[in-house]
Amino acid sequence: MKYLIYLALFLFGTNGYAQSGELSGVILSENEPVPFANIYIEDLKSGTTTNEFGSYSLKNIPQGTHILQISAVGYETVKKEISIRPNQKLKIDFRLEISSSELSEVLIIDEQSGLARRTPYNVSTISMAGIENKGNPNGMMGILREVPGIYGAEFGQGIVKPFIRGLGFSRIVTIYQGNKLENHQWGADHGLGINDLGIKSVDVIKGPASVLYGSGALGGVLLSKDDDFYLNSRKLAGNAGVTFNSISNGLRTYGSLGKSYKNDMFFAVNAAYETHADYKNGAGRIIGNSRFNTQTIRLHTGIEKENFQNKLSLTYNNQNLGIISDEEMTESQSLATSRNDRDMQLPFQEVEDYLISYNQGTQNENLESFVHLSHHFNERKEIETESSLVDLGLMQHHTFYNFRLRFPKGKIKHSIGIQGSFKRNDNLETAQKFLIPNARTFESGIYYLSSLDLKSVFLQGALRYDYRTVTADATSAALVAYNFILPGNPENRRLTKTFSGITGSFGMTTKFNKNNTLKLNFSTGFRAPDLAELFSNGPHPGTSRFEKGNENFEREQSFQADANYSYRKNDFQGQISIFGSRINNYIFFASTDEIREEDGLEIWSYLQTDADFYGMEFDLKHSWLKNNRLETAISGAIVRASEKGSNENISFIPPNNYNAEISYFALEDRTLYLFSKLRLIETQNRVGFNEKKTPGYVLLNLGASKKINLKKNNMEIGITLYNALNKTYVDHMSILRAFNVSSPGRNLMLNLNYNF
Repeated sequence: MKYLIYLALFLFGTNGYAQSGELSGVILSENEPVPFANIYIEDLKSGTTTNEFGSYSLKNIPQGTHILQISAVGYETVKKEISIRPNQKLKIDFRLEISSSELSEVLIIDEQSGLARRTPYNVSTISMAGIENKGNPNGMMGILREVPGIYGAEFGQGIVKPFIRGLGFSRIVTIYQGNKLENHQWGADHGLGINDLGIKSVDVIKGPASVLYGSGALGGVLLSKDDDFYLNSRKLAGNAGVTFNSISNGLRTYGSLGKSYKNDMFFAVNAAYETHADYKNGAGRIIGNSRFNTQTIRLHTGIEKENFQNKLSLTYNNQNLGIISDEEMTESQSLATSRNDRDMQLPFQEVEDYLISYNQGTQNENLESFVHLSHHFNERKEIETESSLVDLGLMQHHTFYNFRLRFPKGKIKHSIGIQGSFKRNDNLETAQKFLIPNARTFESGIYYLSSLDLKSVFLQGALRYDYRTVTADATSAALVAYNFILPGNPENRRLTKTFSGITGSFGMTTKFNKNNTLKLNFSTGFRAPDLAELFSNGPHPGTSRFEKGNENFEREQSFQADANYSYRKNDFQGQISIFGSRINNYIFFASTDEIREEDGLEIWSYLQTDADFYGMEFDLKHSWLKNNRLETAISGAIVRASEKGSNENISFIPPNNYNAEISYFALEDRTLYLFSKLRLIETQNRVGFNEKKTPGYVLLNLGASKKINLKKNNMEIGITLYNALNKTYVDHMSILRAFNVSSPGRNLMLNLNYNF
């Protein structure tokens, strides 16, 4: 107990280092905080960035007169002369005006597609900053899945697949370093392969966006944005930290370092190492083989000028992931060992990712251009029987490109682009089992996006044509020896499938006045079937399934109508969205209830039908007290999905879910942050094929963080209690739901972060 008392005194004690020349405040626009605004002291060539609540703080400012520059994308830059006296603690709040260019077009939220903030698409921005979120065992998805309309399908700790409005797996596109990730399309039990290291925020497009991002953007898009903190610093800047998770005795160490130079070049590095033992559920039971560890390093360099920017990035990510057994909840079959055992045990996955990307943008009065080139290598090994043998080994080489031109002059803005990729999928020759054949994929799409600003009405339309060809190849010696058979058993052991078609979108954003905004959008999306859905014909290691695809599948095609109404006034903001979509040729995975005599595996097949999806989301926030110290928020989402004609429920649809949160900035300098969140998941009784009713549950999360100023730098200490009530539950979207494997129980997360 005495150690907890010492920790509390250290966490919430007053600042131990008095500073001379301090400046703090809040950046606002139309009474709303401006997150990620830049505050820069010109003569000192140093500065900081506001947090997601618009707050900033600068320490150790020399006495004298300085020129302060406040800027944010989409707002007019403000300059102000300030005078600092010794030991003075100056507080200044700034108000930014929306820039004229913002009024005519609004800022670009994605340079790759030219999508603007004022788009009729339903877009949510989620900050990855904040001490209370760092080190979540489920990475980026641990934060995103609590956003209205977004959910996560879990496969134990460390693997969470994103779902947007009831659609997930390969129906969600993830853009990371500008690359369109394809590695997560191997199957339901494989993660994204990325985490929140070096990520500042994620923009989530809810609904079909294939017209801008191609196949896979049927349900939505996750656009990750790097934290380019180093662009505002001529000195080495960065952070280092460590996180502890009690639920799995998990440790994560991480750090970032970077700077910019007088010639406008920059260099930065991010690194993290994370290790977890098996987690406990709410009843204190160890869930065997839920252990995992990851190592990540990211390198960045480039040039950042006013009219020219380029960035070369390299990311390496290595994961070792335990595979939870179907029989885990049977005592005699459990793989649980000692509490702190972190050694990999059978079965487990080894996953390696290498991603190199180049992004370049140029701007002038008449033309803006964007270029992206990237190559991603992913190798995945599933090891089940012996540590020295690979049961399933998959490799993917993916080269992705995107070129876009934008013509900013005139009332109508035009963008045209070409986007595509080359993919090579191979099985490891030394693998013991083969689920899918080798394959080569080429795809390319050309798209056109235009927008028209009529002051209170903003119109946007887009059109795209795509072509994809997939060639399955079973001619390798290993596949021949294994007797892998392609559909139809072609004599040359090759099979080619072609998919092509047109997608489009049209919508409008209208502001009735400064408080009321309405977005209406109609869009189509498509997804070409992936390799597993077309050509699977084998056992899936780590599961009890024999999986079979169907080469006759057509591409999925969706048609969605979406409406979003938002209201903002003073300290209140709220929005509600409703949507409805028809998906033709919807592909789903189901058991045939047949057992193979030769190996006792249950046969699962991919099937296709037409489906209807509809639902709504809402998000209400209110700020209270001076300087928005207190905020309350209520949000939720409802999704329904059924098969056309029969009205049978579609499987794997998130239950109704709601959030209630209260957060408070304490102390005069706002350095103490407190929050509590209640998450309510309703019982899912609208079950689909092969599903059973899943009981609902309530989770309570509590947290606090304290910023301590240390001369020129600062340190943040945070405590978060996830599932504070220690609830034992099984989520309806858990991949292991059928085997009653329960989710993690109470988790005390401690985080120490040093910023310099």
